Amino acid sequence: MSRPLSKYGPLPWVLASTVAGSLSAFILTFTVPWFVLQTTGSAGRAGLVVFAQLIPLLLARLLAGPVVDQVGLRKLAVVCAIIEVGSVGTMALLAATDRITYPALVGLIALLGAASGAGVLAKSFLAPSAAKYVGLKESRGISMNTTAMTVGTVAGPLIGAVLAAVNPAAGMGMVAALLFISGLIILRLPSGMEPDSKPQEKEGYWKSLAGGIRYFGRDKLLVRLHVMLAVLGFLMAPMNGVVLPLWAKQAGSGPQIIGVLTAVAACVGLVGSFVAIHLTEKVRPALIFAGGYLLLVPQLLVMALGVPLWGVMTVWIVAGFAGAFPPPVMERITYHRPTPEFRSRVRALGSSSVYLGNAVGNLAVGLAIDSFGLTAPLLGAAVIFVGTVVWVLSKPEVRQLRPDIRSAEELKDEEPTDEEHWSPPGDDPKRPML
Repeated sequence: MSRPLSKYGPLPWVLASTVAGSLSAFILTFTVPWFVLQTTGSAGRAGLVVFAQLIPLLLARLLAGPVVDQVGLRKLAVVCAIIEVGSVGTMALLAATDRITYPALVGLIALLGAASGAGVLAKSFLAPSAAKYVGLKESRGISMNTTAMTVGTVAGPLIGAVLAAVNPAAGMGMVAALLFISGLIILRLPSGMEPDSKPQEKEGYWKSLAGGIRYFGRDKLLVRLHVMLAVLGFLMAPMNGVVLPLWAKQAGSGPQIIGVLTAVAACVGLVGSFVAIHLTEKVRPALIFAGGYLLLVPQLLVMALGVPLWGVMTVWIVAGFAGAFPPPVMERITYHRPTPEFRSRVRALGSSSVYLGNAVGNLAVGLAIDSFGLTAPLLGAAVIFVGTVVWVLSKPEVRQLRPDIRSAEELKDEEPTDEEHWSPPGDDPKRPML
């Protein structure tokens, strides 16, 4: 077993790694698309760069489930961190020496996306594992990790916006440094905190992957929730990479105003995430999803309708606070709903569908804005957004979800005696849903 980094256990270090990763993601989100928009003047090309990152990311995420089971969380996360640092570092070096070309940028961002897809999947299980290792509930570790991600979004947008305007190469270099720190922390985590993986020893890779697909497809709740997330990602993912840069450019404000908007929203979101740690354990998930997601719709409307800056700022503050509540609930559902042996494969399949929506959305919305301007595409996106959320929330399996989302093992502990017949969650409306 490796020597723990702190006498207080690995959880604070896992959260520190999450903060570093979140910072790097937001800095890169601002630096690269703005760099492309400045050098080419095309929202479509900016969207294509994001698309080039997300397609390899979702493919790697889709295929990484069985690998996580066989290789282990830390090993896979560290290997992926090495590839990420190398790809971003090369981008920074080429940009600093004015030798970077658009095809080279696309290729390097694709390599980064592939490494990130598998690495983030492995890292997503570290926080609940670390929480269990130090005697806390796994669900509390999930909520704390979501809050740590929000911490990274507070400073990330401001740093990214400033570096995008001043020195994109420096921004890419900072991303490489943060990814190196995140990987180094994971390398030094104690091996004993990893959950006991239970790979199907007699199954090959493709058979194991197919088993995960079948397991995922049989669960209507997980399928519908991930369809919703994929559609919402399609509509909202272009906001940072395509919509905001073009809006700021048309308004003559530059990337600084983007950093201010997103940093203010992130600060409010940080407050919301601390509230969510406790509140989401007491309120039905359907209500959390309704409030959290529907209050994001005004972000699309104010961009489409040319609302003054003070109105845009108000909308971003409300959306930042509301948007902090659904992620920890969704993380708990996707962690506890599957049985442990299928957990990584289900998470891989579900999250890859979400990234597919993000990737296609950045490309499609960028091309639509190039053709029709901001207003029509964003108004259409708002209508689809509301319809998707309402459709999913109307389903009984979503409405019946209880705040006390628990694992299959915890529910089995409540199995009745021989006199009673135990039915799986969902068959009995009186029984708490997973």
